[in-house]
Amino acid sequence: MADTRPALPPLRDVIARHGLAASKALGQNFLLDEQLLDRIAAIPGPLRDAPAFEVGPGPGGLTRAILRAGAKLVAVERDRRCLPALAELEEAFPGQLRVISGDAMATDAHAEAGDGAHIIANLPYNVGTPLLVGWLSAQWAPLPWWSSLTLMFQMEVAERIVAKAGSDHYGRLAVLSQWRSDAKIAMKVHRSAFTPRPR
Repeated sequence: MADTRPALPPLRDVIARHGLAASKALGQNFLLDEQLLDRIAAIPGPLRDAPAFEVGPGPGGLTRAILRAGAKLVAVERDRRCLPALAELEEAFPGQLRVISGDAMATDAHAEAGDGAHIIANLPYNVGTPLLVGWLSAQWAPLPWWSSLTLMFQMEVAERIVAKAGSDHYGRLAVLSQWRSDAKIAMKVHRSAFTPRPR
């Protein structure tokens, strides 16, 4: 079967063309390995025609993978430098991507993405935990409005999310995460996969 997905330039070329050096102030670390990104986008399960929400798409690496999986994606990007690169993806995947220029902390993900959305994100370091807590505790409804959360955190944060009662890492994040979801570490991404490489 022929691959009908649009041919896209390599992410490194997109970053160079748009001058998108990662911003330390915004907690940016870009993932460029397309096979790895496709594996991450596959974690929630089939995404064909499913609503999805992404925070901090940057140059659009994970965004591409989510779109290739067939999702209807809403992406929130605070860094205005990234908007032209994301606009190219909007053109390449007509009707599949809507980009919001703004701060994810001030964006109502539920209102933008709708019920049953899959939240998939390589979260910026400085807002990851507050966003997670917000999605887990939103309105304290009996069931969450989202279908799944596939989120990248530093390993120590991930360990706090999945910690068992009585362990050193067990605390508020573990209680909240495990009350609202079946929290698990789906895969580990080595720091060498990121640009720039985090410490």
